[in-house]
Amino acid sequence: MTASYNISFLGSPEQAESRVSKKGYRSSNYNNYMVEVVDFDNESHTFEVDARSESEASELAADMAMSAGVQVSYCNVYLYVDSF
Repeated sequence: MTASYNISFLGSPEQAESRVSKKGYRSSNYNNYMVEVVDFDNESHTFEVDARSESEASELAADMAMSAGVQVSYCNVYLYVDSF
């Protein structure tokens, strides 16, 4: 199952701006993400994952949620900007 996801950066606007200009940040390095999984009852469940990209973080958290019996409506993905 594929769920939609939203992306946010946790840090200053300057940190987020400098991250966007880096082309190699997705190569093989892992970033720390906090993923809020929202179910169909509009309840949220939070997971922290290490992943290479926002989509991978969303997939990992959705898998963790489904393993816990949560049906995923969508995910909010937050990147800790100063972690790269």
